[in-house]
Amino acid sequence: MKVEINAKPLPVKKGNFKYGNIKSCYGVNTLYFTKDGSPFVPIAGEMHFSRVPNESWKRELLKMRDCGINAVSTYVFWNFHEAQKGKFDFEGDKNIARFLSICREIKMPCILRIGPWDHGEVVRGGFPKYINRMRGKRTDSPKYLKEVEDFWRGLYKEVSPYMDGETVIGIQLENEYTGSTEHIRTLRRLAEKIGFKTPFFTMTAWPSDCPDDEFLPMVGGYPDAPWSMGKKALKPANRFAIRQGRTEADIGDDLIKNKNKSKTDAYMFIPYASCETGPGNQVTQHRRPYISEKDGYGVGFAKFASGCNFLGYYMFHGGRNPINGFMQESRITGYPNNYPVIDYDFQAPISRYGECRPHGDLLRLMHLFIQYFDSEICTKQAYFPKWKSSDPADISFLKCSVRTDENISGYFFASTYEKGLKYKDFNNVSVIVNMSGRQVVLPEINIKAGSMFFYPFNMKIGNVLFDYILAQPIAKFEQNGKTVCFFTECCGIKPRYSVNGVEKDIPVGEKGVTEENIKIIVLPIEKALKMHIAENQIYFTDSTVYADNKFIYCEEKDKFNFNDEIKFSRCKKINLPYGYYLYSHGKRQYYELKINPKLLDDYFDIELVFSFSALNLQVFSGDLLINDYFNIDGNFVMRLREYKKQIENGALIIRTAERTKFGVGNVYQEIKPEKRKTHLTLSKVNKITVCKHRLK
Repeated sequence: MKVEINAKPLPVKKGNFKYGNIKSCYGVNTLYFTKDGSPFVPIAGEMHFSRVPNESWKRELLKMRDCGINAVSTYVFWNFHEAQKGKFDFEGDKNIARFLSICREIKMPCILRIGPWDHGEVVRGGFPKYINRMRGKRTDSPKYLKEVEDFWRGLYKEVSPYMDGETVIGIQLENEYTGSTEHIRTLRRLAEKIGFKTPFFTMTAWPSDCPDDEFLPMVGGYPDAPWSMGKKALKPANRFAIRQGRTEADIGDDLIKNKNKSKTDAYMFIPYASCETGPGNQVTQHRRPYISEKDGYGVGFAKFASGCNFLGYYMFHGGRNPINGFMQESRITGYPNNYPVIDYDFQAPISRYGECRPHGDLLRLMHLFIQYFDSEICTKQAYFPKWKSSDPADISFLKCSVRTDENISGYFFASTYEKGLKYKDFNNVSVIVNMSGRQVVLPEINIKAGSMFFYPFNMKIGNVLFDYILAQPIAKFEQNGKTVCFFTECCGIKPRYSVNGVEKDIPVGEKGVTEENIKIIVLPIEKALKMHIAENQIYFTDSTVYADNKFIYCEEKDKFNFNDEIKFSRCKKINLPYGYYLYSHGKRQYYELKINPKLLDDYFDIELVFSFSALNLQVFSGDLLINDYFNIDGNFVMRLREYKKQIENGALIIRTAERTKFGVGNVYQEIKPEKRKTHLTLSKVNKITVCKHRLK
């Protein structure tokens, strides 16, 4: 197969952007972002402070940093903080000032999404009831704007010390707005009047697709669309495709109809930035997509390969809604989807309980590359071959790109993965890159189905000009007068490199190979996924880890023989509230869970893993609903530290409901669990301990 890419560089201009209103170290041109005058790739991970226990904020932010996240984005839900007019709540998990103080302490910049309408699967999009009842909401209505001003003034009192251009570096106004951008301009004027300062005011680019010089337009895309109304697997829609288009066609279809088609030309001189690149999905009652390792990695990889220079992930860290608050979006509140009352795990790279998942490991490798191998990758424009077909189901041709500078030095990206499709291998792939009368011919390779990878070509490392290195780069360091480069395998491709037309093999393993003063180490992917970097030091572990103050903390998981410490059994029916939120008329079952509360004095946490064959479940402490779960893959996982107080008060009760053939209990499940007489079985208990190691 021959692939030809004709690269025509666009001029990089300063741009006439008015995104910020404060002097800061951050800048932007028509292609990329800068920090202290140098090219910079923001990698923002969404974590909602109000959906994560406040005592764990610092630890969880540091875990995100370990995954290569260099900024955190978070919603500020109006109805979380001012449910009743004039009565503000910024305590406990809602203490945004404390959250921002931690961001400042660990030097993790924050992007605040302050609405006033947010969505985020929160009831009424985050509006308090008294706002939702108003006529003229989400318009320039003076009455509505006065209410927004009052809320924002209350918020500003909390966040004003962090409007320094370094802690809060972005403010998103509104979300998925269908009206004129003029209203968002009004909101900006109002925010500035109150005193909000930021290097970047942002807005979601959909559905208008009309860039405005006052707002950095942020795009998005998800591995699935659980908000869509059907109960079958989605048709392919190039969600994982390396392509020129920026915004996925079906994002926001739950609330927005008749969106404008993407105007690619309108973004030619706008930096490519995302705020909702989905490494996961929140499941709905009627749709249960399972986000695999490749699903969680694939959308971010495709956007990066397509030229995205501001990677914003929604969500990167899962969470939960406040207990007994009923803050979730549901049909009973007038929205098209039913969501869990409590659970907001989102199948994110870091779970709601703080465990790094396999797609978090994969994304970390890509982020380490940006940080430690080529921090100027953002200066390299993306170029694509001409597609043979616009049909998303057409897998007869290779979705690929190059990101290269004007010397045709850069990286070749390829993907043969699309959820719901089965690619075949592409053999004897020959790629030619043409630019300004010059040509680079890449080595002929075989590309395996289901693979996603990139490798460098025509690249100078140290004093050596490599024709190519057939391995995926991770990081490089100067050590004892040598440049040591870490790579991992490109799926199914034998690692090798070429200098001056002479090709040499690279052994897989830590021994590596040396070319002049350049040492190349290609790690097997299993080893690479355990690679972490802190304080420019490399270490390997398969634990969830974070670094703080010259120490590495590893959360290690081991099987625990629970004996009499944990007792789980089926019990008789117990009268419990909130049966509506099980969303099924199927048969109920009840279980009693007794836990010795002293267990949590001995271990950092205890993890219960249940085999679950029914549709939904709820966990109660007395009449208090403390947790729930919509079945995705036949497993229900619950860690206990968060529920220590409830466990001390006595046994927990779990109520389950099975699926039905008709009605609200008839749902789409990508992984349909085998039906059993007993819905729930405690299959495993793990103890979580934290080991502390000093960095050298």
